[in-house]
Amino acid sequence: MKKILSVVLLLILLLSFGSLQTASAQTYRFTVSQYEVEAYINDDGTLTLYYYMVFENDKGADPLDFIDLGLPSTSYNLQSIEATINDQAISGIGPSAYVSGVELPLKSLAIPPGESGTVIAWVGEVRDILYPYDQPDRENYVNFQFMPNYFGSEYDKSKDTKYRMTIILPPGVGATEGVYYTPSSWPGDETPEASLTTDGRVYYSWYTENANVHTPYYFGAAFPAQYVPTDSIITVPSGSEDTPGGSSSGGVWPFLGVALSNLPCCGFTTIFMAFSGWIIYQATAGAKKRKLKYLPPKIAIEGNGIKRGLTAVEAAILMETPMDKVLTMIMFGVLKKEAATVITRDPLKIEAANPLPEDLHPYELGFLDAFKQPTADLRRNVLQTTMVDLVKSVSTKMKGFSRKETIEYYKDIMKRAWQAVETAQTPEVKSEQYDRTLEWTMLDRDFEERTQRTFTGGPVYVPMWWGRYDPVFRQNTTTTSAPRPAVGVPSASGSRPSMSMPNIPGSDFAASVINGATGMAAGVVGNLTSFTGAVTNRTNPIPVSSSSSGSGGFRGGGGGSSCACACACAGCACACAGGGR
Repeated sequence: MKKILSVVLLLILLLSFGSLQTASAQTYRFTVSQYEVEAYINDDGTLTLYYYMVFENDKGADPLDFIDLGLPSTSYNLQSIEATINDQAISGIGPSAYVSGVELPLKSLAIPPGESGTVIAWVGEVRDILYPYDQPDRENYVNFQFMPNYFGSEYDKSKDTKYRMTIILPPGVGATEGVYYTPSSWPGDETPEASLTTDGRVYYSWYTENANVHTPYYFGAAFPAQYVPTDSIITVPSGSEDTPGGSSSGGVWPFLGVALSNLPCCGFTTIFMAFSGWIIYQATAGAKKRKLKYLPPKIAIEGNGIKRGLTAVEAAILMETPMDKVLTMIMFGVLKKEAATVITRDPLKIEAANPLPEDLHPYELGFLDAFKQPTADLRRNVLQTTMVDLVKSVSTKMKGFSRKETIEYYKDIMKRAWQAVETAQTPEVKSEQYDRTLEWTMLDRDFEERTQRTFTGGPVYVPMWWGRYDPVFRQNTTTTSAPRPAVGVPSASGSRPSMSMPNIPGSDFAASVINGATGMAAGVVGNLTSFTGAVTNRTNPIPVSSSSSGSGGFRGGGGGSSCACACACAGCACACAGGGR
């Protein structure tokens, strides 16, 4: 009997030891040094996901033998999922018991303690990921909102993960048609890189080196519904708590409702109408102001030192000078270089020289190309593309330099240019200085008023290129092409040469220069806000702020209430956490 009890006790001890071994084997602890996610929205309304993950397993942890991958919808094609670790295929992929998604069983390919492994996963087909987008400024749009897979903080110890998230819109979406959501909880720049893939698809890409892989980050984008089938869009039931007009309440509106309900009817109506009008005004003014901010915010990240060598036009871009004024600067530049002639001022028609000078900048070539277009719409499109390229070029040149210091540097050049004009002792010298520094003086916000004040009251000796700018002057004079000596250069005897330069009243000269920008705005650019907004959508896309309600926000509209990784409902955090196994 004692022998039997001893055997039983031994078995219990062995079983207990085995259980302890099994429990201790669940010690997962790792970091992810690199994490890249690409979300491709296909033309059939489905989603394709690409994950690139570099795991560094902790020296004191057990082998990393399973990885859970949360998916944004339960409607996915399991057969479309493939994965590799260190270029070796992972087999046995199936539904996960821990997340709303799949598990990648590494088995014999498990990452040993103290070693690293690169896991790549392709999820070929995920359905039910698009929802109606109800923002008033974008009718007939759909939205996609997405939270990439993350792991439990008790397992992932990442602190400085190199993290990139990219959303690729469906084929056919125009460069100015897409919008992106301001990412939630994102530690990097909220403004993404916005550009086109090699096959012409619009994409938004966020990057930082200060992320981790245990915090949920939310991203999203919207685009016209016409580019995907209607039946691929999930309709949010009206009256639900996540839609406008539903039962959800909170924030300032219930408070205002209680406060205003105690007022007399007329008082309530008046205050409500005034408050609504104020909101509409603020929203409209804010949207207009935002569209004019065409320079990407990343250029404002301070570097060191001054970026010298920019042209006046490039400096104007750095200062976010209104685009009609920038285009006027470009126009004066090509006229001074004898690259073009103004045929008519109203409407503005410009004819390029043939052959063109060799010292033209790319933005000057783009400007001249625009005026070769047969219609106003095509001309505006080419000008917008030219401005987009110019903004991107300036952004590239400013990498590593201080925007603030650089702007102050070019403001000083502008001030000294004006000083040279305003302190000139004779009309000849004043005219010559103004001609030489015209584009720099145009950086001044008070350029028009200052020009009028400086030249009104006396004659102005017009520059050599004036006939190419003013068709009437060109017709009325035969001296515009005659050579003239440079102002202020003494002759061999030391005296200044005598001159017979054409001149016009200063007030007429000032008005003609000032009207150049007016004519550019009215006849070429059209509505300045719309023109600049089209550029802004490509260089500094207008974000859609996240919201706590409505299908345009991060609740409901981005993935319903299935607790998959595309929504932010209460139970989703645990469902999307991979847990490291």
